[in-house]
Amino acid sequence: MSYLSSRRQVLGFFSGAIASGGQNPAPTILKPPVLRVGDRVGMVAPASNAYELEELAIAKETMELYGLRVELGKHVRAQYGYLAGRDEERAADINAMFRRSDIRGIVTFSGGYGCSRLLPLLDYDQMRRSPKVVIGHSDITALLLAIYAKTGIIGFHGSSGLTGVGPYARQQFQRTVMSTQRLGQIAQPPTTPNGQVERQNRLITLVPGIARGALIGGNLTLVTNLLGTPYEPDTKGKILFLEDVGEEPYRIDRMLTQLWLARKLQDAAGIALGHFTNCVPKDYQPSFWQTLSLEQVLRDRFAPLQKPCLYNLMFGHVRDNAVLPIGAIATLDASRQTLTVEESVCT
Repeated sequence: MSYLSSRRQVLGFFSGAIASGGQNPAPTILKPPVLRVGDRVGMVAPASNAYELEELAIAKETMELYGLRVELGKHVRAQYGYLAGRDEERAADINAMFRRSDIRGIVTFSGGYGCSRLLPLLDYDQMRRSPKVVIGHSDITALLLAIYAKTGIIGFHGSSGLTGVGPYARQQFQRTVMSTQRLGQIAQPPTTPNGQVERQNRLITLVPGIARGALIGGNLTLVTNLLGTPYEPDTKGKILFLEDVGEEPYRIDRMLTQLWLARKLQDAAGIALGHFTNCVPKDYQPSFWQTLSLEQVLRDRFAPLQKPCLYNLMFGHVRDNAVLPIGAIATLDASRQTLTVEESVCT
C-alpha cells in the first residue's frame, strides 16, 4: 500500500469523509517542502498594517534569525485604515508568493484584523500546484484554515514576524518547518527551575483520557467567525486546538457556546487549549460586576463533553509560542498532559 493511500485511510477514519454541512470534502493532505538555511521566503501582511514602519524591519530581522532570506511583499507597506492595504493588494501579495518558484515559504508580518476579507480572492489552485510553508497565528488563523480546507496543505499556527520570540519559540519553529523528522511531543512548558512550583505555564487536565486525530483550530475568535462559511473547519474526529487574547470570560463563554451549538465541540475527538492571555474582566468598567473565572468557563463547557481536554499548552499570544501543524495526525494524552505529533510535517 502506498504512503498516500495509507494516509488517506487514516484521515478518513479519524476525520470523516465529509466536512461539516457537506461544504468541504476531506482534503488530500499536502506536506510543504521543508525550509532550510539560506532559503528565500516572502513576508506578507494579510491583516493589519504596521503602526510604525520600523515594525516591518523588526519582523524581517526576526525571521532572518533562522538563517532565511526575507523578501517583503510588494504591498506590505501599504495602509488602508486598519488594514495593510486594500483587500486586492494583500491577496495579490499572497498569490504572487505562491506563483514564484524562488520563494520557498511564506511568513506573515503580524495578525490584527483582515484575513477573512481575503479568502475569496486567493488562488487555491496555484497553492495546490506549489505547496509552501505558511506560518502565523492570531488573525492568520483564518488564512491557515481556509488554505487547509481548500487545498489540504498543512499550515503552521506559530509566531509571525512581529511576535516577540525567545529561544523556546525559535527552537519550536526550527524543529517544525526546518526539519523532515517526525515532530513528536510539542507545546510542553519550558523547564521550571528546581525549587519552584510552576504557575503561569501550569498544565491543567480538564478531562482525562487519550484522543488521536488530525490537528485543527487556532484563535478561538477566528474559528468561530468561519462558521457558516465555505472555510468552516471540520472538527469531526480531530484534535481541536484553541487560544485567544484580550477577551473577557463571558465573551470566551459566548464563542465556546456557539461552537457547542454548532456541534463543533461534540464532533472533536479531543480538545487542546493553549494560553488565553489577558482573558479577564476589564479593570475599568467591566461588563459584569460578578463574573465567572476563565477556568470556570472552560470547565463548564468542556467537562460535560467527557472528551480528553488539556489546558495551558504553550501556544497562543505568548513569547514562548509553539508551532502547531494544522492537518497533522497527533495524539492528545490529557491524563499524562502531552500532545504528540505522530509524523513529519514537511517533505
